[in-house]
Amino acid sequence: MKITQRKFYFNFTLFLSVLFIVGIGLLAIYSVSFQDPGFNNFKRQSLFIGISLVVFFAVNAINYGIWEHYARYFYLFGLLLMFLVLIFGLEIQGTSGWFQISSYHLQPVEIMKMGVILILAKYFFKAGKDDKRPKHILISGIICLVPFLLTIMQPDLGSGLVILGIWFVMLINWGVKRHYVALLLLGFVAAAVLSWFFYLKTYQKERLTGFLDPEGDPSGSGYHVLQSMTAIGSGGLSGKGLGHGSQSQLHFLPEAHTDFIYATIGEELGFSGTFLLMLGFLYLFYQLYKVAFTSTDNFGRYIVEGVMAMFAIQLLVNIGMNIGIFPVIGLPLPLVSYGGSALVVEFFLLGLVSNIYSASRRSQSSLTSNEVMLENRPNPRVYI
Repeated sequence: MKITQRKFYFNFTLFLSVLFIVGIGLLAIYSVSFQDPGFNNFKRQSLFIGISLVVFFAVNAINYGIWEHYARYFYLFGLLLMFLVLIFGLEIQGTSGWFQISSYHLQPVEIMKMGVILILAKYFFKAGKDDKRPKHILISGIICLVPFLLTIMQPDLGSGLVILGIWFVMLINWGVKRHYVALLLLGFVAAAVLSWFFYLKTYQKERLTGFLDPEGDPSGSGYHVLQSMTAIGSGGLSGKGLGHGSQSQLHFLPEAHTDFIYATIGEELGFSGTFLLMLGFLYLFYQLYKVAFTSTDNFGRYIVEGVMAMFAIQLLVNIGMNIGIFPVIGLPLPLVSYGGSALVVEFFLLGLVSNIYSASRRSQSSLTSNEVMLENRPNPRVYI
C-alpha cells in the first residue's frame, strides 16, 4: 500500500515580518522602561509576546474551517464580555473597558473585534457572492451595530470605529453594489452630524477637534498632539538614541508605550526607525494580500480581508494621531504598542491567516498533482 506524506507549508516571510514589527515595538518599550527600575512593562510585554507565539502556532495547527462552526460562539462570548465590562469593568482614563485579573488587565473589545471578523466571514460566505439582496447589508450591519453600541457606551470611540470599519471593508470586498455604498457613506455622515449635536459632550468635542488647532489649548486638548509632534520632529533622521528621548523619557509624552509609541520610535530612532517600521507593515500587508488572493475558498479570504481591515484602520489612525492629522481617539499601534489583550488577539488572527495559507498551498499542490496524473495516464482504448 502506498502511503502519501502530507506536505507542510508555512509562510516564513509573513512570520518574519511580524517578528520584525514586534521587535521594534519591544525595543521601544524597553527604552521607555529605563525610568522604571524593575523594567515591568518590558518584562510583561516579553511575556505577552511569548504567550502570543504559543497562540499563533496553536491556531496555525488547526484547520481554519473549524472556526466557521465556532464563529457565533466567539461573537456571543465577546458580546457577553462587553456587557459585563460595563457593569464590573475597571475604569482607566474615563473608559470602563478592562477587567482586572490580579495585576493584569483584559480588554474585551479586542476579543470582540476577532468575533466580528469571524462572524462576518461566515455570514458573507453563507450569503454567497451572487446574492446581492439589501437584506444582507441590514443583517450584517446589525451584527456590527450591537458591539459598536456597547463599545461606545464604555466610551471607546476608537475601537467602535474599528468595528464599523471592519464591517464596511468586508462588505465592499463581498461585492455590495456601488449605490448602496454611497447610501451607507451618507448614513455615516448623517450619524456623525447628529452625534455631534445631540450625543457628544463638550470635552469629547474638544478632544476630537483639538488636533486642528493644538496650540489653541496647549495644556489641554492639544497637549497630546503637541508633545507627539515635538517628539517626532526632534528625532531627525537617525534619532536621539534609545533611552535619550527627552519627551518620552521625561514623561512629557503621554502614553509613550501605548497610544504614542510611534512618537517614541520617531524621537529615539528617528525617521530611519519609523521608515523601517513602515516597510515592515507594508511587507506584512503584501503578504496578507497574497494569502487573500490565493485563498481557495471565500470563507478564508473574508477572514484575511477582515484582518487586513483591522490592522490597516488601527495603523492609519494611530499614526495619524501621532503626527497630528487625526483626532486622539485612543487606538494602539498593532503589534507594537504595549498590551496583552490586543497582542494575543492579533497573533490569533495571524495564526488563522497562516493556516489559510497552508491549506491553500496544499489544495493547489493537490490539484497540480491530479492534473499531472491525468496527463500521464495511458489513453483508454475505445471499442466500437
